[in-house]
Amino acid sequence: MATWKITPTWKKSVVERQCWTKGEDTVEYEIGWRWGEFFIESENEPVELKEGDFDIMNCGYELIDFSTDDGCWEESDIVVEDEQEYETTYEFLQENSVYDLEELGWEMSECEMWIQCECDIEEVKE
Repeated sequence: MATWKITPTWKKSVVERQCWTKGEDTVEYEIGWRWGEFFIESENEPVELKEGDFDIMNCGYELIDFSTDDGCWEESDIVVEDEQEYETTYEFLQENSVYDLEELGWEMSECEMWIQCECDIEEVKE
């Protein structure tokens, strides 16, 4: 099994999307990254990924490691029924990381990492 490094060719082309849930309520969170490196395992070079526009976490290959660098935007969409829950969640996110939502009983239910441009692919030699 070979390890392959996937690198976007354009900056600001990696978009991470997370969905957090608490009962029927959701927080959809998005962060744009200027750069990233992603490592997958595959018998053969994953040439179909060169064209880009795929979710590296759900592309049919085992993602074994990744790093992102220089977040350049963040957006969140809070969809809750209760006005007080909205205010509490909104204020909490102004002062804390989205990962701290667990303190308020939220759970991450989905995570995607989209590479929205062409990619360079190289085999990692050990």
